[in-house]
Amino acid sequence: MGETDQNEYYSAWKGEEIGPENDYKVEVAIGRGVFSSVYHCKGKDNGDYAVKFIRANAMMRRVAEKEVEMYRRLEKNAMKEDAEGAQHLVFLRGVGTLEHAGHLCFVFDLLKCDLRFALQKYGMGAGLPLPTLAQYVRQLFLGLRALRKLKVVHADLKPDNILMTLNKAEIKICDFGSAMDVSEQLKTSYAQPRYYRAPEIMLGVPYDTQIDVWSAGTTIYELATGKILFTGKTNNQMLKNMISICGAFPKRMTTAGEFSKKHFDKSGDFLSQDPDSITGEPNVIKPSKPTRSVLSLLQAALPHPNAGVERSDHEKWVVQLAELAWIPSPF
Repeated sequence: MGETDQNEYYSAWKGEEIGPENDYKVEVAIGRGVFSSVYHCKGKDNGDYAVKFIRANAMMRRVAEKEVEMYRRLEKNAMKEDAEGAQHLVFLRGVGTLEHAGHLCFVFDLLKCDLRFALQKYGMGAGLPLPTLAQYVRQLFLGLRALRKLKVVHADLKPDNILMTLNKAEIKICDFGSAMDVSEQLKTSYAQPRYYRAPEIMLGVPYDTQIDVWSAGTTIYELATGKILFTGKTNNQMLKNMISICGAFPKRMTTAGEFSKKHFDKSGDFLSQDPDSITGEPNVIKPSKPTRSVLSLLQAALPHPNAGVERSDHEKWVVQLAELAWIPSPF
């Protein structure tokens, strides 16, 4: 049998059998995340599975148990509500969950890799091929459509949590550890990963499943270009970058949000929290029209089509990606 290390991760041995009836045999380690270690295992049915061993930690176990509840909800309702969209969500497989050496384990179908790894391996720093990306984008929004019908907010959408199937033809949304019902709105400005965080979260405006659409938009830009669209060390810096590209936020967001006063004055002008070097006061920035559209950003960032791609097709994909951001083209 393997062992639990000093950081509470489980280290399995090759050939180790796990499950109530030795249902799975460990093949090779896949990797580690914050909450778990993951192994490729072979099932008694000769199928390939990914088994996630949750760290032996009380807090992480509670989070994992909540995630199991969400997977059960998806398994029960997703196919009934949206069979097409459900094809692009990850579900528990085989025995679903099991206990092994004091660790709660999740069992999933084995998939190839997440899209961050795919971007590094296949995009070579310049983004995924646009025809491939277009296919993945459609599937991503089908998955989000299914979650919307189920009134489920994923709240952790990013390239790391979108998995590619073994044949590379499909993608599936995974990792529902942060997912919640739309009625469970968190009163925090730090939900979602920072680079993929929707402005509704930062400003404390009521939100629903559409915060995942914002995360999807920023993810798509990254997959298309190999670059992160909005960066910043704080919410204030993130908002500043959003304004510089997208223009001013609606007044209801700058005045009515629970955290709006941290970032906007009563007139709706942005309070940049990079203090003035002389007065030490926040810089007041009057939002103007965006200096660049998302379309122009994509045109500059995406490589020119090679000989095997028609220019008209390339331009069509670029315009469609820009439209996903809901920013009208200035051209």
